[in-house]
Amino acid sequence: MFLDQTRIHVSGGDGGDGSASFRREAHVPRGGPDGGDGGRGGSVVLVAEAGMTTLADFRRARQFRAKPGRAGRGQRAHGRNAADVELRVPPGTIVRSWPDGEYIGELIEPGTRLMVARGGRGGRGNVHFASSTHRAPRHYQKGEPGIERWIELELKLLADIGLVGAPNAGKSTLLAALTAATPRVASYPFTTTTPNLGVVELPPERFAVIADVPGLIEGAHEGHGLGHAFLRHVERTRVLVGVVDGAATAPVHEWEAVAEELRLHDPLLIERPTRLVVTKLDLPAVRAAWPGIREALRHSGREPVGISAHDGTGLQQLREELAAALAEAEAEPREAPGERVLHRFEPLAEGWSLDAEPNGLRIRGARIEMAARRTDFENEESRDRFQRLLERLGVDAELRRQGAEAGTTVRIGPVELVWEEPE
Repeated sequence: MFLDQTRIHVSGGDGGDGSASFRREAHVPRGGPDGGDGGRGGSVVLVAEAGMTTLADFRRARQFRAKPGRAGRGQRAHGRNAADVELRVPPGTIVRSWPDGEYIGELIEPGTRLMVARGGRGGRGNVHFASSTHRAPRHYQKGEPGIERWIELELKLLADIGLVGAPNAGKSTLLAALTAATPRVASYPFTTTTPNLGVVELPPERFAVIADVPGLIEGAHEGHGLGHAFLRHVERTRVLVGVVDGAATAPVHEWEAVAEELRLHDPLLIERPTRLVVTKLDLPAVRAAWPGIREALRHSGREPVGISAHDGTGLQQLREELAAALAEAEAEPREAPGERVLHRFEPLAEGWSLDAEPNGLRIRGARIEMAARRTDFENEESRDRFQRLLERLGVDAELRRQGAEAGTTVRIGPVELVWEEPE
């Protein structure tokens, strides 16, 4: 089943803890520290898979978590890094964080990779903290936690040619006539509720991907009918084919309404190379009306092609027109895909802030919160080391100024501490 938008929860694996170990070998007095480092946690990575055209793999599976890195051990043995979790997505997938909608990236070319949840770094073992004045450190680092978040995946199909038109204009029938695709075809509106793709052969000996997307009604740019589902997939087509229902009561007006919806959604859409096709010329009434329809459509500045998908009338001419339109599109400079990535200044990346809460005080700041996560507060030496960090950053003095006293609860990220006066 086709799925072009979904949300998933991704979690990078935590880094493995470092080790606090000492050499204990026979005939080696005062064996020094030999604790190894923890391994890196696995990351969650999206990979664009050639041939995929839907996000249906994520219809039921929504939670993806990478494994943690292994802990370090004695004899300077480093923990093993965890494997990354790779999730296959169709080319053309845009990734945003949820619920804030911040753009993360997109995958256009097959094989493109995008990390969406980084695994945590492994903690360092006590061998790194030995010095000439402190030869037997018991301090080690805990592993860094992995990134955890919800992301939204949105698919915008990548096609060379997009068939656009009102419901029941004959887009699916035309797609089936030009390609080996087998879309659902019926004589009522909105038979097509999801995009269909096919490969059309064009002269001279070239192939192009063509997409038949759901029919467009008035108000589609505001989401009426299947508007948003339609317009999302039109945005990345290089050539548009306006499919006009020759048997409609007012075929020219019907096409003008479709063109207006395209313009309201994105004015640049109607500036792309476009060809007009009038369908159902096998019907006697349409053949009789064809000269008048052609003359009326010429006023839009485009020469329409009359076709019948049933008896093949005009299909070869249409192939030649599509080849010419693609040549026009290739001659124009293509915009680089993607959205502008805003690099925001984060004042708490290195600094910190202290705020009063109903039941204590909270310290905020990326650096200090990460240090708290990586500290083993059961380890006296690690605890003292964290206290010195607070003093060095000036947090200790600010806590006192804010009225911290014995028994005050101090929260730093997920860590909750109880303030104690030094002896």
